[in-house]
Amino acid sequence: MPLPHEAFCQAGDKTGALRLLADSSWFASLPDTLQTSLQTLGRSRSLPAGGYLFLQGDPADGLYGILQGSVLIGSSSAVGKNSVLARLAPGQWFGEVALFDLGPRTHNAHTDSGCLLWHVPHGALLAWLEAWPQGWYYLGQLMAGKTRQLMSGLAQQTLLSPEARVAQRLLLLAGESQAVSLSQEALASATGISRQTCNTILGQLADAGLISIARKQLTLLNRPALQRIGAN
Repeated sequence: MPLPHEAFCQAGDKTGALRLLADSSWFASLPDTLQTSLQTLGRSRSLPAGGYLFLQGDPADGLYGILQGSVLIGSSSAVGKNSVLARLAPGQWFGEVALFDLGPRTHNAHTDSGCLLWHVPHGALLAWLEAWPQGWYYLGQLMAGKTRQLMSGLAQQTLLSPEARVAQRLLLLAGESQAVSLSQEALASATGISRQTCNTILGQLADAGLISIARKQLTLLNRPALQRIGAN
C-alpha cells in the first residue's frame, strides 16, 4: 500500500542533519570514503508522529539512519493483528537486508512521536557499491551485528519467565520515553505469550505500582524495578 506524500516529507536542514550523523557509532567507524558517499548520496527526511515509513511487502527504497526520535519495527498478520518487535533509537541504521537480497520489506516501520531520518536511496547506493565493492564489507558488519542481537534475544526468550519477557519488552519499546503506545494484544504477540497471561502480568505490575494502564497506552512508573524483573 503506497504511503501518502504528506506522511513522508523531506526535511529542509541538510546541514543540521549531517552533524547528527556523527552520533551513530556505525557511521563514525566507517572509512572516510564511505562516510563521504553516504553523506553525498543521502538526504534528510522527517516523519510525523503516527506516520509510516514503509509497510511489510513494500519494495525496498534504501538505507535509513535515525537522527532524532525513534522508529518502531513490527509486523501484521493476515487477519489484521499487529505486533511491535523493536524500537530503534538515534544512531541506529536499518534497511540493509534488502541491499543484499533485493527483496521487499520484511516488516512495517512507523513512528509514534515523529522522527528525523537520513535516507540513502536504494538505486544510488547500489550503483555506488558497484564502483566501490569494499563497501559491502561494512554493510555486512551492520547486518551481522543485528543478527547477533537477534540470536541472543531468541535464546533469552526460551529461558526467561513470562514476567521477565513482558518487563524487557516494555523497557525496549519505551526507549527513553515513559509511555508505550501499544495494545495489550500487540504486547502479548511481541512477547510470545497468550493475551490472558500478558493481561494478568500487566495487572500484577500495575498493582505493584510499576506501571499504569490506559487504553492502548502503558506508562512505566518504576524502571529499576522493571529492569530487575527483566533480568530474571
